[in-house]
Amino acid sequence: MKKLLFLLFFFPSIIFSQKYAVGLIPDSLLKNANAVIRNHHIEFEVQSPGRAIYREYRAVTIFNKKSYLNTMAVYYTPANKLSRIKGSIYGANGNLVRNLKKSEIKDQSDVAGYSVYEDDRYRYLEVGYADYPFTVEFEYEMVYKDLTSYPGWSLPEYNASVQQFNMEVEVPTEIELFHQELNALAFLGVQQTGSNKIYKWGISNFPAIIKEPYAPVTGELFPRIILSPSKFETEKYTGSMASWKDFGAFMYLLQKDRDKLTPTMKAKVKELTAGAATEKEKINILYKYMQENMRYVSVQLGIGGWQPFSAEYVEKNKYGDCKALSNFMKSMLKESGIQSYTVVVNWGDQPFDVTEGMAVPSAFNHMMLYVPSQDYWLECTSNTDPPNYIDLEKSDRNVLLVTEEGGKLMRTPKLTPEDNQEINQVSVELAKNGAATIQFESLRKGSLQEWHRAAKAYFSEEELKKKLQQRASLPSFTMENLKVKPDPDLPETTVSYTAQVPRYAAASGKRMFVPINAINAFSGVPPKDENRIHPVVVKNGYTESDLITIALPEHFHVESMPKELTELSSDYGEYFMKIKKEEGKVVIERRLKILPVRLPAGEYGQWRDFCKQLAKADAAKLVLVNE
Repeated sequence: MKKLLFLLFFFPSIIFSQKYAVGLIPDSLLKNANAVIRNHHIEFEVQSPGRAIYREYRAVTIFNKKSYLNTMAVYYTPANKLSRIKGSIYGANGNLVRNLKKSEIKDQSDVAGYSVYEDDRYRYLEVGYADYPFTVEFEYEMVYKDLTSYPGWSLPEYNASVQQFNMEVEVPTEIELFHQELNALAFLGVQQTGSNKIYKWGISNFPAIIKEPYAPVTGELFPRIILSPSKFETEKYTGSMASWKDFGAFMYLLQKDRDKLTPTMKAKVKELTAGAATEKEKINILYKYMQENMRYVSVQLGIGGWQPFSAEYVEKNKYGDCKALSNFMKSMLKESGIQSYTVVVNWGDQPFDVTEGMAVPSAFNHMMLYVPSQDYWLECTSNTDPPNYIDLEKSDRNVLLVTEEGGKLMRTPKLTPEDNQEINQVSVELAKNGAATIQFESLRKGSLQEWHRAAKAYFSEEELKKKLQQRASLPSFTMENLKVKPDPDLPETTVSYTAQVPRYAAASGKRMFVPINAINAFSGVPPKDENRIHPVVVKNGYTESDLITIALPEHFHVESMPKELTELSSDYGEYFMKIKKEEGKVVIERRLKILPVRLPAGEYGQWRDFCKQLAKADAAKLVLVNE
């Protein structure tokens, strides 16, 4: 192993460059490929529960600008130090073009815009070369002294094939290594070498995966290695990932004695809740207080990436990260006699399923709070969310409850199509020249109100108006009297405005062609794909209800219109539209329900046909004639 490392890291061009001629890539790996990973080797040598050395070598042939594998970002901290990094460029014939200069390796602070303190940094290499295809070679070494997670591996992007990948992890016998392989990645076995064990994985000649609309998350598609150790150390703390219970116990230890409030804050909690008649009222009052007086700021220093700052810290500074704010809210509830638990969750698309079978803390990236007595969820980083609302990016997934008895998996609530509603009333006053004045009123619920709630909080009035105009399906128009009003206690937001649309309808001679639903027409028809590979996943179900009234111009009447009743029903959703002529106007009643579904690839065409039917129904027009 040491001989391999010596050759790999000090003479990589001698060993590999001749192999990187583009003509040597098998045809099967060129299909759909923006890049081909020619050789990727990772070695992770764990010397103790608190120290390890990581070495990585990667050579990738780049065919066009669509791949980002001509870059490498290596993150490091004071505990996990980067000892060496370099890169080289090879031409299409496999010959060395040049080595990267030290000046091309950027060293930057990994501080987010919402952060005040972080000690993470990264080295960044980006290879720019005009003559495609070319091969870029990267290698680096890191020394870890914080082993709260073990590095795994995943296919890095769509449209990248793999010619050869290998990974070896060497651990002392005292550490049990838990591992999981996903999607064609092979576990090659364990080798005993003295007092250590070497685990090996590999994959070769793996073709590129194309990106398809409404595909499953990459965790279901990309080859991946997931690792967790039975024992680990970080600073003065030790822990175990042998089970979720064990890891939850470690998290609970990090939070211990950080929930103490000052006498002033205790008095404030008592004052705020003095008039509350129920436990739920107390929770809502204290949650509102936190939202109005504290703000989210990322604070990532050392073990602070895992451990919350104390409640006193948040009280004094009026800010905290997700852990600190959740801990502060928990402390206030405790002072009111209400038990709650912090919860770690993945915010966003899940890289892989979290199950009881293996504890993988790296699957989580966020913390919030749960109150079991009320079955209540609190997102403590938001200044605008109503209490007990789980947004779409955190709903319907396994999370880890951190309790005094250790960690416990539970599932967040699922948002149903009935939870996610849009109820619209639209009045269109049509002019003889095809212009229109539209009065629009909407009640939005669940996931369909999330953007509007956030936009109201973070954009100026002018910016908000501009954003809403960009999102609207109306032709060029001006917006007046815009009002966006989030409900402070419920996941609901009302939106209203007046729109002046110069060209709402198309005029031709004495006739006018009028869209029946220009403001909320279904437009989600996926592209044609006769060779669909992956299952179809529609994650977010929702319901729309519209009442549209179109007032006709003087002397105009309806010459033709779509059929009075249109109804569609399938396993994918439901559609209803009723059109009725009345004196001087046309009234349209419309309902649409889109169901969250998972379909086999072979059903993609049927699902697409249903979407086309929806779009066709919504695109229908009235024909008016001037007598």
